[in-house]
Amino acid sequence: MLGTLELNLQPVNLSIWLPQVLIHWREAAKDKKQTWQITIPNDLPPILVDSQRLAQAIGNLVSNAIKYTPVGGSITISAGSNKQETWIQVRDSGFGISAEEQAHIFEPFFRGGEEQRIKQGMGLGLSIAHNLVVAHNGRIEVESAVNQGSEFTIWLPKDPLTEPNT
Repeated sequence: MLGTLELNLQPVNLSIWLPQVLIHWREAAKDKKQTWQITIPNDLPPILVDSQRLAQAIGNLVSNAIKYTPVGGSITISAGSNKQETWIQVRDSGFGISAEEQAHIFEPFFRGGEEQRIKQGMGLGLSIAHNLVVAHNGRIEVESAVNQGSEFTIWLPKDPLTEPNT
């Protein structure tokens, strides 16, 4: 990442904010005849984040989920929290990512194998999402298997000014 990313941290109620962020993406999934499901509890604790930067990170994950999931597939977004962290998860029924490629997906300009590659984008979306989440002292985890979809989870500390337990 070039330079230091300055964040405008403000308390955000994810239960209200996240569904608003996802409205545009829901329409994109609907246009592709994908099943769209959101599971966000009404009682999530507020977290301190830069809402514009976090929306960009989530948007990059959801955009990829829609892009790499075939017509008629499914996209599920969920959120929750534990004692130390809040999480946001984007799951799809798309092409999936091989274990070999998973080691590189957060590198700038990395693009998956030819058979799955969509002929758009530059391979920056996941790298940007990763950097934005790391700037919040969070992390992104991925679970995926070829032809079985992908699951990306953003983990954000409830106190972004402390280092995460990794």
